[in-house]
Amino acid sequence: MTNSVTSTPQFPDLKHKRILVTGASSGIGAGMAKVLAQAGCRLVLHYNRNETGIEQTLEAVQAMGAEADVLRCDFAELSLVQPFFDQAWSIFDGLDGLVNNAGVVTKSLSLKDKQGDQFNRTLAVNLQAPYLLSTAFADACKQAGHKGAIVNNSSIHGQATCEWFAAYAASKAGMDAMTKVQAVEWGQFGVRVNVLAPGVVPVERTFDVLYRPEMERKWVGAMPVGRYGTVEDMGMATAYLLSDATEWMTGSILTLDGGLIARGHYPYRD
Repeated sequence: MTNSVTSTPQFPDLKHKRILVTGASSGIGAGMAKVLAQAGCRLVLHYNRNETGIEQTLEAVQAMGAEADVLRCDFAELSLVQPFFDQAWSIFDGLDGLVNNAGVVTKSLSLKDKQGDQFNRTLAVNLQAPYLLSTAFADACKQAGHKGAIVNNSSIHGQATCEWFAAYAASKAGMDAMTKVQAVEWGQFGVRVNVLAPGVVPVERTFDVLYRPEMERKWVGAMPVGRYGTVEDMGMATAYLLSDATEWMTGSILTLDGGLIARGHYPYRD
């Protein structure tokens, strides 16, 4: 039930790489930060409201010997994104990688959001802010004359979804499409862009619900792998996508969901 980093990723080329991880105060973002710290990365950790969480993440990565700093920004205020990025770039005199993990999970029926207020806010945080950050990163890498890698944390909802998720699924499908276009545009500058698409990964706010026996039977029973994902799984995949192991990989979607959407909604066969 706990998500702890227990192994060191075998990506030696990541040592000393400068990585910005957004939404690092808890959940998948914190897990990504811890795995990257074990790989020897220098980290810029972003958060919005969760001060306690980001302090815990910072303490954890520093205990692993990682150089790290913290920056706050509310990505719903899009005018703040460029100044935030400029500050993040300056901390280690440049960045080698960007992990667009920050986002909001919006659950709302479309008819209960008739003016699109939740829809617009969700797209601002989940899609427009990553667009601005990625574009700023690619431009800075081009100007500095060095390569870079971007990992966009999307979701299986970008590929297959359900009720209540119009805003969230639209933002993630948009991120998947945006990734492909930017990968094509920026390959000439040595900037790779890939998507990580997680399935069901219990985090602090969902532990209690997802580990109820009836919920665990329902969800895990639909996964061929037979277990939930962990934040360590997501961290290891992120390290892989940032590393030289994927030097010839760009514009791709790496789906980690235990086989949930691959199986679809077919009846079970004994």
